[in-house]
Amino acid sequence: MRKSLLSNKYVKFGISCFNLLYLILIFALAMWTFLYKLVFTSQTGFYVFYIILSVIFATLMLLTKNQIMTRIVALSIPLPIFFLTLFNIDTPIMFIPPLVVAIVMFFACGAGDTAKVLLGSLYLLMFVVGMVGYTIISTLFGGSAVETRLDANLTDTEITSIYNMEKIDQLNQNSVSPDGKFRYYILDVQDNDRGKVIIVVEPNDLDKHYKFFDLIEAGYSSRIAKYPTRGATPDIEWVLNEDYDPNDEGSAQYKLRYRFGEAAEWKTSTINIPSRKNYLRFLNVN
Repeated sequence: MRKSLLSNKYVKFGISCFNLLYLILIFALAMWTFLYKLVFTSQTGFYVFYIILSVIFATLMLLTKNQIMTRIVALSIPLPIFFLTLFNIDTPIMFIPPLVVAIVMFFACGAGDTAKVLLGSLYLLMFVVGMVGYTIISTLFGGSAVETRLDANLTDTEITSIYNMEKIDQLNQNSVSPDGKFRYYILDVQDNDRGKVIIVVEPNDLDKHYKFFDLIEAGYSSRIAKYPTRGATPDIEWVLNEDYDPNDEGSAQYKLRYRFGEAAEWKTSTINIPSRKNYLRFLNVN
C-alpha cells in the first residue's frame, strides 16, 4: 500500500511541492536573525522541534529526490543556509541541521551532474570567501572590545564578582519605561584599557514573540551613558519628560535618570532612538 502510494506521480509531486516549506523556513530564519536578535524562551523545545523537522523534510526530499520541485529545493537551499550561518556564526544549532540536510540532498537529488558541479563550486567559494570576509570585517570594524550584557543569566564569575549583581537584577526588573515603549540594559565592556560600563536604551514595543523564541528588535539601540571604568554599578530610574509633546512622534514621554556611584551627581538623558536601523549588528559594528 505504501509503495503504491509513493509510486503515484501526483502524490510524489504534492510531497515535492510541500518540501518548498523547508526552503521558506530557512529563508525566514535567515531573515529573522538578520533583522532581530533571537532569544530562546524554550531552548530545548526549539532544538528538538528544529532537528525533528529537519529529519522529516530530509526524509520527504529523499523519497521525492527526482521530482522537479525537490531538485529546485536541494539546489537552492545552500544559499539561505549561507546567510543563516553568517548571521548565527556563534550559534551552530541554527545552521547545522539544515546544512546537513542541504549537503545530503545536494548530492542525492536527481539534478544533472553539470548543475551540481557548477552550483557546488559556486556555493563552496561563497562559503569560504564569505567566512573569511566576515572574519576580516568583524576584526577591522568590530573592534577588540568584549561586550557582556549584565543580567541574571550571566555565569562569568570574573564579571559578576566586580558588580553588585543583586542591584543589577533589581535594575533589570524595572528596565522597561512606565509607558512600555523603551527599555534599558547595562553592558560591561572589556578592552585594552580600564574598560567601560555602558547604559543602552532600545525600543520595547517592536519585538515579536513565538512559541520557542522571541525576536528582539536590537537595531535601534542608543548608548546614552558611559562610565570609563569597569565595575561601577549605576543607579537608574525613569522620570517624566517635562518637554514631552504627544503630537511629536520623536518625543519620548520619559527620560532616563542615572548616576555611577552614590557620591556622583544624577544625570538625565533624553531618549533619542536612531531613525536608521543598524543592519551590521551581526558584525558587532555599533
